Amino acid sequence: MEQTWARDYFAEDDGEMVPRTSHAAAFLSDTKDRGPPGQPQAWRSGEKVPFGQTHYLRAFEKAPRVQTQALRDFEKHLNDLKKENFSLKLRIYFLEERMQQKYEASREDVYKRNIELKVEVESLKRELQDKKQHLDKTCADVENLNSHNEAELRRQFEERQQETQHVYELLENKIQLLQEESRLAKDEAARMAALVEAEKECNLELSEKLKAVTKDREDVPGDRAKPDQYTETLAQRDRQIEELSQNLAAQEKLVEQLSLEKQQLLHLLEEPTSMEVQPMTEELSKQQKLSSDETVITQQSVSDSHIAELQEKIQQTEATNKILQEKLNEMSCELKSAQETSQKQDGTIQSLKETLKSKENEAEELYQVIEGQNDTMANLREMLHESQLGQLHSSEGTSPAQQQVALLDLQSALFCSQLEIQKLQRAVRQKERQLADAKRCVQFVEATAHEGEQQKEASWKHNQELRKALRQLQGELQNKSQQLHTLEAEKCNEIRTQEQHIQHLTHSLSHKEQLLQEFQELLQYRDNSDKTLEANEMLLEKLRQRIQDRDVALERAIDEKFSTLEEKEQELRQLRLAVRERDLDLERLRGILSSNEATMQSMESLLRAKGLEVEQLTATCQNLQWLKEEMETKFSHWQKEQESIIQQLQTSLHDRNKEVEDVSATLLCKLGPGHSEIAEELCQRLQRKERMLQDLLSDRNKQVVEHELEVQGLLQSMSTREQQSQAAAEKMVQALMERNSELQALRQYLGGKDFTLSQALLSKQPAKVTSISPHLGEQTDQGSMHIPSRDDSNSLTAKGDTSIPKSSLVLGDLDTVAGLERELSNAKEEMELMAKKERESRMELSALQSMVAVQEEELQVQAADMESLTRNMQIKEDLIKDLQMQLVDPEDIPAMDRLTQEVLLLREKVALVESQGQEALGNRRQQLLLMLEGLVDERSRLNEALQAERQLYSSLVKFHTHPDSSERDRTLQVELEGAQVLRGRLEEILGRSLERLSRLETLAANGGAAAGDDTEDASTEFTDSIEEEAAHHSHQQVSLSGSGPQGGRLVAPGSGVSCSSGGPGVRSCLSA
Repeated sequence: MEQTWARDYFAEDDGEMVPRTSHAAAFLSDTKDRGPPGQPQAWRSGEKVPFGQTHYLRAFEKAPRVQTQALRDFEKHLNDLKKENFSLKLRIYFLEERMQQKYEASREDVYKRNIELKVEVESLKRELQDKKQHLDKTCADVENLNSHNEAELRRQFEERQQETQHVYELLENKIQLLQEESRLAKDEAARMAALVEAEKECNLELSEKLKAVTKDREDVPGDRAKPDQYTETLAQRDRQIEELSQNLAAQEKLVEQLSLEKQQLLHLLEEPTSMEVQPMTEELSKQQKLSSDETVITQQSVSDSHIAELQEKIQQTEATNKILQEKLNEMSCELKSAQETSQKQDGTIQSLKETLKSKENEAEELYQVIEGQNDTMANLREMLHESQLGQLHSSEGTSPAQQQVALLDLQSALFCSQLEIQKLQRAVRQKERQLADAKRCVQFVEATAHEGEQQKEASWKHNQELRKALRQLQGELQNKSQQLHTLEAEKCNEIRTQEQHIQHLTHSLSHKEQLLQEFQELLQYRDNSDKTLEANEMLLEKLRQRIQDRDVALERAIDEKFSTLEEKEQELRQLRLAVRERDLDLERLRGILSSNEATMQSMESLLRAKGLEVEQLTATCQNLQWLKEEMETKFSHWQKEQESIIQQLQTSLHDRNKEVEDVSATLLCKLGPGHSEIAEELCQRLQRKERMLQDLLSDRNKQVVEHELEVQGLLQSMSTREQQSQAAAEKMVQALMERNSELQALRQYLGGKDFTLSQALLSKQPAKVTSISPHLGEQTDQGSMHIPSRDDSNSLTAKGDTSIPKSSLVLGDLDTVAGLERELSNAKEEMELMAKKERESRMELSALQSMVAVQEEELQVQAADMESLTRNMQIKEDLIKDLQMQLVDPEDIPAMDRLTQEVLLLREKVALVESQGQEALGNRRQQLLLMLEGLVDERSRLNEALQAERQLYSSLVKFHTHPDSSERDRTLQVELEGAQVLRGRLEEILGRSLERLSRLETLAANGGAAAGDDTEDASTEFTDSIEEEAAHHSHQQVSLSGSGPQGGRLVAPGSGVSCSSGGPGVRSCLSA
């Protein structure tokens, strides 16, 4: 029902879904919360509904008035909402501008504006709630109207169902009556046919009696009353025959009329079941047709005016339905737009709230900063005032005043630096807030995109369902059209048979008329009084001519039968020859099937090897994941250590600053009036060194950040590569599963074909044709003749029939052989597909190899970058050491030496940790690269071996398709044995390589350094074993074939392998 609902409600217009306007309840039931109803819309399934009642239309016309009123109110509310939304957007825009302009003006304006905005937001929320409630009420009213309309439609549908059931019952009764009449007519026709046959027998008896009478008349010429009686009886019989023929014609006409009426009724009854999915207009037209047919059958007339009124009402209802559907579509669009606008307004309100909160926090921070600045300025002013008073009161102590001024300058510089730090912190916070806002925007955009994708998926699924429904309808229509064609063909065949029967009857009647004419002529000749011997002789001559004509016709028929028999014998001989050829072909096909089974086994072994390779790849992926986890843990430890080092450095710097302040205070106290210049120089040096240290720390922090970014990029690249490797492994597993399924299907297919071949061979039997030699004796004495009896003709036909099934058996064998050939071609095509898939797998392997090469290059580049970074770090550490050595003054400041030593120790620890981590990473990468290279080499060698085996198989197939001599059979047998041996060796080598790979993995886990040597040994052993096997194979071929046409060199037909018979130590097989 859901498919029919979707098919009735929607129609495809150039790939888009467009709602239809032909049904009234389709759009009423289509709401957001519920789908298409199941039971109340059964009238959409195409059931017939008569036109009996009209009061439901009036009730249906009352509903649109209420709907139009509700729709107008709803449109007014929507327009009001749009206007209010626009005004709210303008107010928000101007408020944002005012906030930006008057933010720095005064504190009270900000608070007032914030309060006003909050009040407006709450009022807007209340208005939105009221409008939502109003919208809910309107939706409830629309749903109530929909339910009311649905109830009316259900009632109307039930009434129409009752009327249709009544019509069906009437039609069934009429069909039964017509069937009884046709049966009676058939019985009468059979009775009349029996009477005709009886009359035929009577006519034959009369003819025999006439013959006997003619013979008796020759003996007794006195009886003349009997021919008159016979003529009267013959005339009566002729009249009876004519009457019976007329009766038969009348009965046949009646039978034809009844059959036509029955077919029409059946067609009319089948129409509603075949056209269930068409819209209501088509159903109404069909009902009109049904009503017209009922009037023809039952001879009842329905008024045309009533039908016209019903059609006008139906058109009116359709027009109202279209209008209501358009309005509902508009309402749904407006509802969606209103919901979207409300969502957008909620989002803007939330964003405004967040911005207000952030700006309040910034304002509070700024107030705190201003208070701190005011305090510091007040302190500085007090200190300056005190210093000035001290200078005025004491003119003697000039040098300590200058020192205090310098200290004040230093404190002001520190204060400025603190202000800069606070500005930077504020900028960082603003950026963090901006990032948070951007993240929220991104999340909102992602949510909207996800919703759009979901809507697209839902529409796509709906389109697919509609397309499926359309396909089903098309299939049903095709089936119905085929059924109609078959019915038409059956009717044509029946008409042809009736025509043939009529022709046969007319021919028999003409033949009987000729016989009657002949008998009448004979009677006339006998009745003539002036009869002489010449008349008798003329009769005898006519009879003899007729007998001669019949003999000639019989001879011709016999000659035709003999010629047909000879042609059949020739066809049978040709079929026997063809059967022999097919037997040979079947034997060849069996050989090819056996070779195919061997290749299938080899493919299974290769698939197992590839499964093991996939397992190894999964193991390597697991190892890579483990490495990634270790890298992440090491990176986290390194970060923690760096944080701890930074904290220690910060504490040490803080302590150093304190010590510097103490030392400066002591120096200022110790220095006399003449040492002010030395103190100033020391202060300048300290400032320079502090700047240098700050620059170095900033560079170090930048380098740390860059290093962290690079490490994150490396981790991301590792994760992407792991995902790529996992995807490649999944693809390989899927390909292997597909090939396994194909191999199983091929096995089943070949098993079934072997079974059919064995059955065909067992069921074949030699066809024997029995020649027919009829003996027809002709005796042409005076007044006597011999006609071949029916038994002879029956024997001929029987023998001919026995010859026909034998020929049909041979034809059946030919069909089986042709089917086997087709199956062989299909098997070849499947093998070609397997070859194509193997090529695709090779392409994938090459792509993987290229990916591995690219990854190696990227790893090398990353290693170079890491080395350059470490060098830069070492250079900067050396610079820091030099600066620290310059800063140290062991006579005056003994505490600086201790600080520099601690910093140097910490730096050395960090360098050691980084060098150890880099060494471990480099060793692990080298091990993984060696393992990947070994796997790639093994795969390339296996692909080469598979190519050689495929070439051998193609040569075998070509040789089987084009056989020439027995020498090639021997060579092919040798090649097959060699291929089997090679296959066994390949399996052994694969097992060895897998063992070595497992050893490599264990060595890699333990930090194995001998992985490259093992892979090289495996590769050399693999190539040596293949070359030795090829050399052994070539020696066997040379020893069996002897001196071939190519001079000690054997080339397999269709293969790419050439073997030369060289010395025993020469590797003599080269693959093309």
